Amino acid sequence: MNNQNCPEIITIDDENFGSHVEHWNLLTDEPTTEVPKWLGQALDAPVMPMGLCRSEAEMDENSWLIQGPKNSPILLSQIIAVENNKPQAVKTAFPCFNSPFKTEATIERIITCKSNSQAVLRLNLGNNTIVYAFDALYSVNHTQYKKNQKYPVRLYGWAYELEAVSDHEQLVVDDPASIKHHRALNAILAANNGIAPTNLQEQIDAWEPESEDDKAPVTVDFSKMVAYLYGEKMGQEDEAWFQSKIVGKSSFDFMDQTYTFYDITLFSEENQPAILARIATKNTEFKDFQIGQYIRGNIWLQTNIF
Repeated sequence: MNNQNCPEIITIDDENFGSHVEHWNLLTDEPTTEVPKWLGQALDAPVMPMGLCRSEAEMDENSWLIQGPKNSPILLSQIIAVENNKPQAVKTAFPCFNSPFKTEATIERIITCKSNSQAVLRLNLGNNTIVYAFDALYSVNHTQYKKNQKYPVRLYGWAYELEAVSDHEQLVVDDPASIKHHRALNAILAANNGIAPTNLQEQIDAWEPESEDDKAPVTVDFSKMVAYLYGEKMGQEDEAWFQSKIVGKSSFDFMDQTYTFYDITLFSEENQPAILARIATKNTEFKDFQIGQYIRGNIWLQTNIF
């Protein structure tokens, strides 16, 4: 990769990414016995995705990315160390799937490891929207990424915990500084047809209440809020918290287990198209949420770029 034309790269120790054992636990209660069996079955019907590579000559000759079973809704990924075109050992293995929802993003930062087998990408989706996602195709794509280049990204995640958001869930803000900020922001946006002026902060600082009502506590309804927070630890920013609206739902079977897909609004800004993601769970406690409902929880967020 041309270092002058690639995104910022940060290299950390492999163990700082955390263990995929926790991720496999989302698919089976017996990962140590089930996963090796599954990986063997996946090799019976394999695919070798090329990602952004247009030919095999562009691919990293030191590793193979093998996924399977072919045409399965869930794919089991194995990254194999290769020497003289012969497989040597499994570097890492993880589950993934795909999302039908595509959005454009630039890659601002790549957090990778010394083995070059996995990475977390900092993606700028535009309008100051930042998301971190585990790059399921990094082992084949890492020589292709360029800074300031827009790529079609598909965001999806595995759910650790999900819960319904209660109707009319509210928070009362009574701190005077916070009240002023909230009232000022709303008044300024209303006066500018919903568009933030370039000197927004200056106008907020200069704003003064015109009545006692402007000083009254603010009640914020969180029940219809869409929010996303990425992880704080370097290399594990892909472990995220979210609150979203369900816009689609489906189910499928994999390895004798039934999974539920939820299509959610990961980001939703006024006058902007919603950015959608797909999340998966096999936990029966999480299978009964409905389209139109708001849910929140913790997910392992991934991306495919091809």
